[in-house]
Amino acid sequence: MYSTGRRLALLPGRRASIAGSCLWSCLGLMLLGSATDLVAQTPTRPIGQFSHQNWQTANGLPQNSVQAVAQTRDGYLWLGTQEGLVRFDGVRFTVFASRNTPQFRSNDVDALLEARDGTLWIGTFGGGLVSLRAGQFRHYGTTDGLPSDSVMDLAENVDGAIWIATDGGGVSRLAARGGFRSYTTADGLGSRATTSVVADAHGVVWVGTAAGVSRFENGKFTTFTSRNGLAGDSVTSLAGDRNGNVWIGTTQGLTRWHDGGVTTYTVRQGLPNDSILSLHVDDAARVFVGTRGGLARLEKGAFSTLTTRDGLAGNNVTAVMQDREGSYWIGTDGGGLDRWRDSSFETYGPHQGPSDYVYAVTGSRNGELWAGTDNGRVYRVEGGRFSLLDTGNHLAGTVVRSLLEDRRGDLWIGTDRQLYRYSHGVSEEFGPSRGLPAFPVRVLFEDRDGRIWVGTSGGGLSHVEGGRLVTYTRRDGLAGDRVRAIVQDGDGALWIGTYSGLSHFKDGVFHQYTTAEGLSNNFVRSLSLDRDGTLWIGTYGGGLNRLKNGRITAYGTRDGFFSDTPFQIIDDDLGRLWLSCNTGVFRVSKQELEEYSAGRAPSVVSTPYTEADGMKTRECNGGSPGGWRTSDGRIWFATLKGLAVVDPGNLRRNAQPPPVLIEEVIVDGRRIAPGENLPAGSRRFEFHFTALSFVAPARMRFIYRLEGFDEKWVDAGSQRSALYTSIPPGSHHFLVKAANEDGVWSQTAASVDVYLRPYFYQTRLFYGLGVLALVAAGAGVLQWRTRQLRKRQRMLQTKIDEAVAQLKTLRGLLPICASCKRIRDDTGCWSQIEQYVSDHSEAAFSHGICPECIRKLYPEHADLADTP
Repeated sequence: MYSTGRRLALLPGRRASIAGSCLWSCLGLMLLGSATDLVAQTPTRPIGQFSHQNWQTANGLPQNSVQAVAQTRDGYLWLGTQEGLVRFDGVRFTVFASRNTPQFRSNDVDALLEARDGTLWIGTFGGGLVSLRAGQFRHYGTTDGLPSDSVMDLAENVDGAIWIATDGGGVSRLAARGGFRSYTTADGLGSRATTSVVADAHGVVWVGTAAGVSRFENGKFTTFTSRNGLAGDSVTSLAGDRNGNVWIGTTQGLTRWHDGGVTTYTVRQGLPNDSILSLHVDDAARVFVGTRGGLARLEKGAFSTLTTRDGLAGNNVTAVMQDREGSYWIGTDGGGLDRWRDSSFETYGPHQGPSDYVYAVTGSRNGELWAGTDNGRVYRVEGGRFSLLDTGNHLAGTVVRSLLEDRRGDLWIGTDRQLYRYSHGVSEEFGPSRGLPAFPVRVLFEDRDGRIWVGTSGGGLSHVEGGRLVTYTRRDGLAGDRVRAIVQDGDGALWIGTYSGLSHFKDGVFHQYTTAEGLSNNFVRSLSLDRDGTLWIGTYGGGLNRLKNGRITAYGTRDGFFSDTPFQIIDDDLGRLWLSCNTGVFRVSKQELEEYSAGRAPSVVSTPYTEADGMKTRECNGGSPGGWRTSDGRIWFATLKGLAVVDPGNLRRNAQPPPVLIEEVIVDGRRIAPGENLPAGSRRFEFHFTALSFVAPARMRFIYRLEGFDEKWVDAGSQRSALYTSIPPGSHHFLVKAANEDGVWSQTAASVDVYLRPYFYQTRLFYGLGVLALVAAGAGVLQWRTRQLRKRQRMLQTKIDEAVAQLKTLRGLLPICASCKRIRDDTGCWSQIEQYVSDHSEAAFSHGICPECIRKLYPEHADLADTP
């Protein structure tokens, strides 16, 4: 790793940032997304209130000095570091350096520029210029006409020429058709040590040098220095805006040049430091100034700053860029990459006043808030400003568990030791001597009659009467003695949430609701009543329950609900419930809950909010109350890192459809080239894809389909790959789409075609030959069978002929003796007729007695002769 501090000292004015292609740099953003969507997210709050995320080497960066940032039209973010060029999709870093890309002669990337033709130009320190187009890298060096191998900045002019600021070689122009033309002090340039370059819409090129800024117009240079009003002679960075201003960063402050007039800004006007390292003008013409003392934003003539005290990773800001979704990417020297975004939530943390751990928050009559912390402090919150309530030493060493300001303006404070009332600066303690049955004091509530109710952990339900506490417990019918929530309905009845179920209390009578009555869990943590009388019940482990018209309906994570342990339930009066929990804040539509209950929706849809949405931490606290809606409609939540606030009527929505890309296809462990025919027998197909939305990449959703194989789209959730272990041979078309965190789907699907060659026995020729073989075999079998049948027919005919011949012999005149009735055969022998017939035919005899013989031989049986 280079010694950054030493190199910057040796090269004063060396700037590491992205160069704009022209003064109208904001127009480039329109290639990537709708300007309307970006303006809709125009920040109005201090930049320190933006949501923040940081990436360093532990997250995949090769090195923690990010010197240049650019976003190409396909949506990728590109970073220049001292250890190579980095491509970022919001989840994964891909590094291109000399070890895997031989076109890099140096890994120190100082400048990045995407030209209008889609080429990404990469300027390196000591390694020349590199271009990336259609996936192919190309190197340009001094042997190609570049005057120096140390490229400091890049810009594209209206004629498509690329201007290159170099260290020691002056500035060079690379024509659109190729060929370098270099300019030095001999041509009127202020110094050969150039640091920055920008071109405006009229073709005028401005070059920052170690000896002022030089303007190239009509083929000649004009140089301006501090004698002309610049803040300093050592120019470090340049930027232009759509109003015709040229912003000039120097080591001694910032100068705005407009039609020859100059305005200078230094620390006296609000800059955090006079040494400027980078400049960027966003889509709304706000100027972002990266200095050695942090980041400054100039808007409407005033600066707001962002430093390490506000969470910035490092105060040496070397690059600033706004992406097409409105996020600001900040490269720092040694602190890695930061992203800051104006989001739905604001968080007020330690630097505003309260300790990190805010346990309870409640409202006051005049619209202010009260916040109680885990170190026994109570703060008054007004207009985002915190002031500590003077409670003496009464609350020292305690945890403020519950808060309530009553209608008289008295503040009630429940702690893990006592109950206190503060009235006009006077403290009054309610302890065991005044009837407090137990502690901690978990919940405080004022009913419509002005009576103060107190719920304790183990002591049941109490109310203040005559300066003392009157208590109800399980012996009186309360569901449980550990009370966590109290609300009052339109009939004046109290609903009490306990660790043992829900109680309804009216006219001195308790009625219980437990799992026997349909509750999903008896551990009730929170309660909320709708205007229509619907009671929402938050349980510990059983999700959300709804009690409506005497019927209980439960919603849990098994149904799509975000959490089974909601701490606080707040109705925004816009048809939605906002709930806090250990893993964030989430909202649900009451109508969608109704649709699910009625069986008209397959699941519950929850929208979560976490650090990506502006919260300093997603972990909320479950004090009483754990959240509060103020009269302006904003909702405040107690968290481990201060108070998080959201305006439900003004939610930030990412309307940009995410571009989706297929990064690679891997078959049997080998990455294949586009259009490559795959060998027969390939079995394992991996499709790796991504979508380029950086707001909340972890909440992106993907669907994919392999046409001809998948009957419908496959929901991949947040997974960025698809695996097939066996597909049939032939051509296949793979498609993938993505939706961002707000459910906006990519406008077109990314696709790739793959062709799997078949084995010979899987080809049409083989199948054709097989059919012919089967036909031929069938014909052969038929012919053989025919021959067999004919042969058998001939054999049968022979036997028939023989039998017929024998029968014909018997039909002739037979020589029978007239006396003995014997017959003479062919040999001249005389034999009985039975013997002759047996020898000359297949006939057989069946012996019997004719009727005449019966009457003759057996006269006693003559009657049998008449029997047929």
